[in-house]
Amino acid sequence: MFLILFHFFNYMYDITITNIFHTLKKKPTYIYIATIYNWSLKWLLPINADKCNILYLGSDNPKQTYYINGTELTKCVSLSDMGVIVTSTLTWSEHITKVVKKANKILYLLGKTFAKADVNTVTKLYKTYVRPILEYANCVWVPTLQRDINLLESVQRRATRIPYGQVRPSYPDRLNLMKLPSLADRRVRGDMLTTFQAFTNISSPIRHLFPVNIDGRTRGHRFKLEKDNFRTSIRQTFVTNRVFTEWNALPPEVVESASVPRFKVNYDTFRNRR
Repeated sequence: MFLILFHFFNYMYDITITNIFHTLKKKPTYIYIATIYNWSLKWLLPINADKCNILYLGSDNPKQTYYINGTELTKCVSLSDMGVIVTSTLTWSEHITKVVKKANKILYLLGKTFAKADVNTVTKLYKTYVRPILEYANCVWVPTLQRDINLLESVQRRATRIPYGQVRPSYPDRLNLMKLPSLADRRVRGDMLTTFQAFTNISSPIRHLFPVNIDGRTRGHRFKLEKDNFRTSIRQTFVTNRVFTEWNALPPEVVESASVPRFKVNYDTFRNRR
């Protein structure tokens, strides 16, 4: 499996096309590359071959060399695709470091500008400008190392200090006062929302990733997931495996919600009762 990014010249921002080839038994990769290259010539969108990258995934990948118009594609161990840094080992520490650095910059500016703001104002600013940076596309990436989990949570920890100055409650108390869940709980909620969207065909392209347990003897709701087999820690932390326990434990009134907003309300109500 490998991922190729094509960059074009003729725009203020480079256009990125991502191609994921699951098997080498299909058309040879150079045919796909030639097709994209010919398309770029037809529409006068020359490819900047020097900025094209190829990322190889999988331990048994042959890592063949590919060319565009005689220029060899640059092989890399990580690349940014749609704002998410993907590495050849599918670990996320590099991406987490990037988003934490970006979030801390925004948080620093907010702290300087609104140093004397009240709790409600700081909470709204944090939820609007900082937290989305930490949560963007987090159904794709997930922190598995404790240091990465702590690094992400440290941003919210700093944000909750702003309205309290030097004398402040403990971090758990600040979360309660500002009505903020931990980022770990938010990631679980995001995973549940992604799973719900898959089952309601709102995100139909990923529906096949969530196999339903067809055993009629299971208790609970009718969308219980079937456990996926895995041999690596990477697969273990893939979204379909990490949602298994939490999703199957949800009551029918949550899973069978009529809409996304209703699911959010029902899920939050269920979690608050636990």
